[in-house]
Amino acid sequence: MRTMTPDPLAVLQVAEMHDITEEQAATAINWAAHMTVHAWESYADTFGLVKKDGDAMVAWHSMLDPDLRSSVLDDAVTAVVGADAMLAEIHRTQDSQQPARARVMRTNRPRVRIH
Repeated sequence: MRTMTPDPLAVLQVAEMHDITEEQAATAINWAAHMTVHAWESYADTFGLVKKDGDAMVAWHSMLDPDLRSSVLDDAVTAVVGADAMLAEIHRTQDSQQPARARVMRTNRPRVRIH
């Protein structure tokens, strides 16, 4: 499955609505879309429908309760925020265990050799 870029306005709306970053909102939208596709594939398998029938998927999706559709996105937002928090904790733990190293200053100047 190819991952599509979410609509920028939808990303902004989700970010504002859930008080998250735009990157988190885009990830949540993609995650919710994938979960919806997986739910459709399960439904299609159960009732003997063709999974690749886009019209049937649209009809199925429109039959769903609007609260159910928005709960998929809410669950995706919760998962993304939780994953970011978990990654931040992992990085914080790893950083505290490693001794601090001095950063090397990099320049674009050529090196000068003195003979």
